[in-house]
Amino acid sequence: MKAKKPKTISIKQFSKGFSQKQKGILSNELKYYDLLQSFKKSRQEKNLSQETLAKKANINRTTLSRIETGMRNATIETLMKIAQAIDMKLDIKLHS
Repeated sequence: MKAKKPKTISIKQFSKGFSQKQKGILSNELKYYDLLQSFKKSRQEKNLSQETLAKKANINRTTLSRIETGMRNATIETLMKIAQAIDMKLDIKLHS
């Protein structure tokens, strides 16, 4: 039996018909996801376990796991703790 290939669509296809406001929300979500992936990649490149990074950042390991998988949104304070623990700089730009 031939394995089924998962059906995927591009972000452009997904957001077709979105208002500018909806596209802005989607863009922000993608930036947040990219940030989380960069944290995870950096942690792995430094050969740090979630447990070790969580201790360095002074957060629970389960919290870190949920943040990395996108199951939990992190506060700015928590993002800053994680960034500092993996020697990354976190720049936050606020727009009105």
